[in-house]
Amino acid sequence: MKRFLALAVLLLAALLLITGCNSDTPSVPPADTTTPETEPAAPASLDLIKDGTALYTIVRPEMGDQATVDAASLLRKNLSSYTGVAPMISTDWIKPGESYNSETLEILVGQTAYPESAQALEGLPYGDYIIAQIGNKLVINAWCSDALNRAITDITRQLIVHAADGNFTLPAESLCQSTVIEQINALPLYESASLNVVYDAGDENLLLLFEKASAEAHTAYCRALEEAGFTLYAKNDIVDNQFSTYITDDYVVNAGYYAYNKESRIIIEPRTVLPGTPEENQYTGTVEPSFAMIGLGTDASHQNGQSFVWQLADGSYIIVDGGFNRTVDSRNLYQYMRDHAPDPNKITVAAWIITHAHGDHHGAYFSFATQYGKRVKVERVIGNFPSDQTRLDGGLAADGATGPAIMETARVNFGTDFIKTHVGHKFHLRNAEIEILYTLESYMPRKLDYFNTTSLVFTVTIGGQRFLITGDASEHACTITGKMYGSYLKSDYVQVAHHGYGGGSSSTSGIQKLYTLSEAPVVIWPVGEKDYLGDVSQRAYNRHLINLETTKEILVAENRLIRITLPYTPGTSGQPTIIK
Repeated sequence: MKRFLALAVLLLAALLLITGCNSDTPSVPPADTTTPETEPAAPASLDLIKDGTALYTIVRPEMGDQATVDAASLLRKNLSSYTGVAPMISTDWIKPGESYNSETLEILVGQTAYPESAQALEGLPYGDYIIAQIGNKLVINAWCSDALNRAITDITRQLIVHAADGNFTLPAESLCQSTVIEQINALPLYESASLNVVYDAGDENLLLLFEKASAEAHTAYCRALEEAGFTLYAKNDIVDNQFSTYITDDYVVNAGYYAYNKESRIIIEPRTVLPGTPEENQYTGTVEPSFAMIGLGTDASHQNGQSFVWQLADGSYIIVDGGFNRTVDSRNLYQYMRDHAPDPNKITVAAWIITHAHGDHHGAYFSFATQYGKRVKVERVIGNFPSDQTRLDGGLAADGATGPAIMETARVNFGTDFIKTHVGHKFHLRNAEIEILYTLESYMPRKLDYFNTTSLVFTVTIGGQRFLITGDASEHACTITGKMYGSYLKSDYVQVAHHGYGGGSSSTSGIQKLYTLSEAPVVIWPVGEKDYLGDVSQRAYNRHLINLETTKEILVAENRLIRITLPYTPGTSGQPTIIK
């Protein structure tokens, strides 16, 4: 009887369905049976290793950076150490003929090519990491290696507490998002370019390198900075490159667009001293501007070293480097300024620029600070030095390790500010303008295996003439500078890079190209005549400079003082120089 009633009910339901579909009369809408929206279900704990079997495979990017490779390997090692079971590890490379399988249980470490990795990064601030279950994937991801490493560390903490022999369940509370680097979380997300790396640029400066950017995308990002509360402080477009400085009460952002390789380099640092604006540059001009190259001392064995001084319209000075840490170098520098100052008892240095942290360039800065720091007013010290970790990663354990000491000397001995300068910065100093064209931040995150790659490249414009200063710029530094600016490098003076001793590479085409682009009639050569007249001037890349049609005169330092008033006509100094 019950079976008959059930069959009758089914037949009646089918009949009603048929008549309902073919009826011309409107049907009555069903009652609303939807349930109210509820909060998403809380994440559940995940069995990663159970009964001696690894349920998940670890997957890292096939073309991932070393930090991501290391993070994936460390996770596998720690799982093995605490459970006795080592999961398989592979990459996101898919063999020909195979396809991606979203059903496979996998732990995705870093920015794999799988869609779940990209999904985890959507809206994620640059200083955070995320550990999330997305479908059948456990995703461990972050924009930067420090945050990714922290995620692995936090999972390891759970291993220590919860792992057992042959078993590990990741607690639900570990599926989370957490902040590691608050500083870069102040930045908005860059919508139209891919973040390559977050790099420690030293002195609390963090550089975010975005690849495959465009000028339009960079401009849009600058608008996003303003929408995020940053105020434009300065802007400097050079050829097709864009450089802007933005500020808040807490941070400074230097946003640079490099047209030649379509990169945006965004540097954020705690609020610091800035280069100053044209409106702040007030002075009274009474002195004819001049340039001096102070000799290398009385010891002829010193064939390198660098000490340049410009005198400004109010009688103050700009110093570049200064020479060795020897009494004779600092004394010659002090005596020169005293001899030409309007008031020899009131010497003012508007800016002391250290091109890089090598002893024949910054040494006199230290001896000068000790001997004359209380007699001379130094308004600002300018430079850009790598972090200790960058040096060590490049195998340069001791080379250029004095960057922090230079900054501390500015504060203690001169009682002034150190300005970590960036590409695109302009300094308006009386009747002179300094424009920064290259710093180490233009080269990194490539391995720093030659310290002269850290040398600044910049121009000094004064008296209607322009000086292109290269310090000890390497082949890499010169190549980048030439590619970025092209004919914009045309100058009245060019300084020979690294005293003419080469750029740390078998290739010198970048150095030669920079000399050609400068078209400078006057060459400034900080070297002794012994080397100049011997091997140095005969090297091919130096012969290239000497033989350029644009080269008219060469000023060789030796151990003498060469001083010219500006503007200067080549061949009219009346001093020992080499006239081509």
